[in-house]
Amino acid sequence: MTKPSSNPHIRAYTDRRMQETDAPQPPTPQRTPEQWRDLISERIEEAMREGKFDNLRGKGKPLNPAPEPYTRPEMQMANSLLKNNELTPAWIADRKVVLAAIEQFRQKVRNGADAHRVALAQSQLAEERVRIEQRWQKQLAAWREEVLILNRRIEVQNFKQPVSFLEIIKLRVEDEVNRARGEQEN
Repeated sequence: MTKPSSNPHIRAYTDRRMQETDAPQPPTPQRTPEQWRDLISERIEEAMREGKFDNLRGKGKPLNPAPEPYTRPEMQMANSLLKNNELTPAWIADRKVVLAAIEQFRQKVRNGADAHRVALAQSQLAEERVRIEQRWQKQLAAWREEVLILNRRIEVQNFKQPVSFLEIIKLRVEDEVNRARGEQEN
């Protein structure tokens, strides 16, 4: 047993606590789920009237109440910190750069294929068609070199990404030319 305190305030408090614990407590009323919802709603409405929700961070912005089910809790916290501070993980920024480079290459192929088609359509001499075809073959060779470099960037990016379903598919010049020609026909 502990020694009683000489401080009268502490002694009075201790005596009161002892009497409270010794006195029979009235039974706590059991509430139904509906009664709990009503009580909670009343408390929320009361707090709203008192203005307790007026200065909340993120007021006026939509909430995302659902946690990410396939993300570890510590990563959810890290992701929310990045998102709330409008920061992007490096692999996402790098991915956007690679995707932009792919789109730029595809636009170059579309333009080149279109120019080739127009040049062939406008040429009337066989010699001119041969020169156009030679330029086209040189352009295809240059694009193959460019695709090798771009595919290396894609490989590096795919290794950086933490999720496999975001893998970027490597390019093939023939597929890109066929895609560009298909878009021209539509």
